[in-house]
Amino acid sequence: MNDVVSLDSVRRRGRSRPSAPESGADGAGTPEPAEFAPRRGRGSHPAGRDAVTERTAESWEPERTAESSEPVDLPFLAPARMAEPVELPVRVEVSDEERLERVSDTVVRALGRRQLSSAETHDLLVAQGATGEEADGLVARYEELGYLNDFALAEALVARLSERSQKSRAVIARELHARKIPSEFVGVALENLDDDHEFELAVEAAVKRVGQLSRYDDETVERRLNGFLARRGFSSGIVREATRRAMATRKATNRVRFR
Repeated sequence: MNDVVSLDSVRRRGRSRPSAPESGADGAGTPEPAEFAPRRGRGSHPAGRDAVTERTAESWEPERTAESSEPVDLPFLAPARMAEPVELPVRVEVSDEERLERVSDTVVRALGRRQLSSAETHDLLVAQGATGEEADGLVARYEELGYLNDFALAEALVARLSERSQKSRAVIARELHARKIPSEFVGVALENLDDDHEFELAVEAAVKRVGQLSRYDDETVERRLNGFLARRGFSSGIVREATRRAMATRKATNRVRFR
């Protein structure tokens, strides 16, 4: 019970504590505790404004560690590394003979992949860098060597487009002209495609197409056959007769699907 201190005894002890002695004439006095020391205002300095200014002027000096009075070395920043110069390719001038030889080699390789007409080859030579006069000379040389033959090309196209694709003379003629084959070669190549032969091609194409439309009703099949033959350039009379013969060969099916 003796260790218990009452609140009234603490207050009485506080009143009986002697006050701090005032400073004497010489200005010496007992320093106040830190918790009771008055706080200085912002920007105040115990040594006065001159000390603050002096400290600001010396703030650029390097910091010093507590153990040593030597200045602390700041990290060294290496300068940015300059990019190495890029060597640009040197443009080598070639003679006209070398340039024309390169162009010719490119075109000859193209002729090995696909048969071209003389006009198509001329355009390709110009696109590769040859002049018009140089292209004329190279085309004549290719014709002498057998690389170019417009008539043989026309006959090959007629045979492929008529037998494999079952296209009419009108459509084949347009495709040959699109390949820039001379008109005289086109006319001679189409002479073998007379009316009887063209009608046979139309009937053959219609019968083959009917077999692919077995799922549809007769009306749908007939409408599609007419459009199929007309797109291949056959005349209206040949389209009607070829459609009639193809429909006669059509086999009836139990499952009819309308579309």
